Amino acid sequence: MPRASSLLVAIGLASSGAAVSAGADAPPFAQAGVAFLEKHCIECHGAKKQKADLALHEVRDDLAVLRASRRWKDVVEMVKSGEMPPEKQPQPGAAERKAFLDSVVGVFAKARAGKPDPGRLTQRRLNRTEYNNTVRDLLKVDFKPADNFPSDEVGNGFDNIGDVLSVSPVLMERYLDAAERIAEQAIPPNPSKPAKRTQRAMYCEPSSPDTPRDPFRPLCASAKEPIHSGPINTSAKMPADGEHLMRVRLYAKSPDNKPVRVALMVVGETLANASPEAEVAKLDGVQLKLWKKVRILKVEEVTAREEAKAQVLEARVPPTAGIERIVVAALKPDPGASAPTLFVEYLEYEGPLDARSPSAKALMVFTSGKPEREQTRELLSHFVPRAWRRPAEPDEIERLGKLVEDAVGHGATWEEGVRRAVTAVLASPKFIFRLEPDDQPLNPEPHPITEFQLATRLSYLFWSSCPDDELLQLAAAGKLRANLDAQIRRMLKDPRSAALVESFVLQWLQIGRLATHSADEKTFQRWRPTLRASMIEETRRFCAELLREDRSILDLLDADFTWMDRRVGEIYKVTPPGGFKGDEWQRVSLAGTDRGGLLTQLSVLTVTSNPTRTSPVKRGKWVLEQILGTPPPPPPADIGSLDDSKRKELTGTFRQKLEQHRADPACANCHAKMDGFGFALENFDGIGQRREKDETGAPVDASGELPSGDKLNGVGDLKKLLKSRKADFVRCLTEKLLTYALGRGLDYYDEPAIEKICATLPEGNDTFSALLTEVVKSTPFQLRRGTGQAELKTAQK
Repeated sequence: MPRASSLLVAIGLASSGAAVSAGADAPPFAQAGVAFLEKHCIECHGAKKQKADLALHEVRDDLAVLRASRRWKDVVEMVKSGEMPPEKQPQPGAAERKAFLDSVVGVFAKARAGKPDPGRLTQRRLNRTEYNNTVRDLLKVDFKPADNFPSDEVGNGFDNIGDVLSVSPVLMERYLDAAERIAEQAIPPNPSKPAKRTQRAMYCEPSSPDTPRDPFRPLCASAKEPIHSGPINTSAKMPADGEHLMRVRLYAKSPDNKPVRVALMVVGETLANASPEAEVAKLDGVQLKLWKKVRILKVEEVTAREEAKAQVLEARVPPTAGIERIVVAALKPDPGASAPTLFVEYLEYEGPLDARSPSAKALMVFTSGKPEREQTRELLSHFVPRAWRRPAEPDEIERLGKLVEDAVGHGATWEEGVRRAVTAVLASPKFIFRLEPDDQPLNPEPHPITEFQLATRLSYLFWSSCPDDELLQLAAAGKLRANLDAQIRRMLKDPRSAALVESFVLQWLQIGRLATHSADEKTFQRWRPTLRASMIEETRRFCAELLREDRSILDLLDADFTWMDRRVGEIYKVTPPGGFKGDEWQRVSLAGTDRGGLLTQLSVLTVTSNPTRTSPVKRGKWVLEQILGTPPPPPPADIGSLDDSKRKELTGTFRQKLEQHRADPACANCHAKMDGFGFALENFDGIGQRREKDETGAPVDASGELPSGDKLNGVGDLKKLLKSRKADFVRCLTEKLLTYALGRGLDYYDEPAIEKICATLPEGNDTFSALLTEVVKSTPFQLRRGTGQAELKTAQK
């Protein structure tokens, strides 16, 4: 049951069993609720004393209750059951107790009965990953300019949170510098020319030690030897997506003074669009029988009859896959006529004819032959909407066009002027920030964001990059929402969805800290700094498969496989059939072992350990925070470490020391919540190796007990328990994903959306695509606040 729903159920009945009032019938919390707290609760949960880390002295209005809904479930249950106030304290009367409970349930009932509240909208800049990916997909630039930017701050566990993505003077300078460098790569000052590959005929095929070494190599099809018969050819490596030119310089002699015709062609074993056999049969030369696929490009007459007048024949080679060689062959003479002799100086091919870089091709989109002014506007009208992720206004295009014209007017080339305009586009806040202006600024009701804004939210959620042409075209046609399910499926299958693992999953799991983690090599002899990358890669590949195959999110907790390279295999003590070859990665079955899922992966086990030992506390805290979504409060500032040699009162094994530490009343409450989870993972050492004895040589005790009374003994029990608490895990993952998708922390107004998402993921429909789809269709992702909606700031009256 979602947490907010369970809260309303929990407080739905008063201690007497009578129904609790709701909505307009409930007494205002600012009166009945605050009065009850001041009379019965503040003494133990106020400014001076905060038992169970619960402070109630600042709770004065509805907003404070809504924002602490998780704690209020406990508060209400304690009051309803009579556990609070304690027996030794004055007890409230039945009417007073009921009024308090009525006021609390009224707060939540009013919040749920109101209009959908999409919450606050936080404008955010692109973080470093998003900037690099956007430049990559927008301009095909093969470098990462944002790597030179200051590190992004992290908020709510992620580096895409708008509240912490500030812009410093240093970052502004880097933005300007990056924009200039990107524009220069897209439009280089000295663009390269198409490459030429020339082969002199004496070095062409067919060849042998007897190949003539004359400047013009003679070839006559009537000769029996291939080196004298031909056709003459040479190898050619032509990219299938580029257009090329083929050339030959030659002259010919015909004994009968008949016209001499030759064919320029390409051949290859897998050549596309081969010429019909009947056309190929018209060609002459014994070498022809070697080629099964021939494509004739051009047939032309050779009019030159002497070396001084040798002519150059040229044929255009369209983009073609499978080209291996370029060939020149004479056509067969008429019946009864003698074969001519060709005198060939060289064969040559040039290309790709469009030698521009991929970034220049992506940017310089315009119709050749138009006036320069029109080409400028056409180029900008194609580029600016893609860069700013929305349609460009005519005056925006006009201002940028005048920037080009001004540069040309002051002596710059047109290309230099365009480079200046591109720099301005990329240095603009409209590119750097994900701006979402309201297209209905006077609408008092919550209303949808524009389809272009939706396209942007989708692309940065799934790809950490800008919308592609398909998303923008659907948005322009107003059809993106109507095709949302299909687009989600498409985006998940796209290779760019790897960013969802890199930017969301790895941050959610907090294993990025592994990059700076260092284990003690004396304690853990298999530890090497190179292991860090392999540990992270195991988790990356495992999660990528779950996402790619659209498996259940519960597979994160327990799956029967993982990915390994040789280093990971040595830690697991697993060798796949055939072993590991080099640095390859293999998918390995874990069936029949206690491994499986995130909990037993090396990255998680290592990053939640100390350099010289495991840490049940860190591991338990990680389970509470990242899996169950119930983080413990921070420890008191004056509590020392268990490894502190000055703490003489702690003796015995590590577990015994921890038990002594937990005996401190200031520590007991939090450790009771965390340690049971961590103890269940004690059969894995500080770098994830299976073990039976701890670092001190004492037998491992993997048993633990939770405040709920559940007892655990090993990771198997832990995984069973977590899967039994599926609702908590689903909610935790939902909250993490929604936080990442919105780029802001969640608040009381997001509770209905969280409830709805969790409610739509019953057994059998708990796949990654189902969760992502519900997040994308949620109120805070799809809508924005109306002018009539304001965030609660003061007590409701």
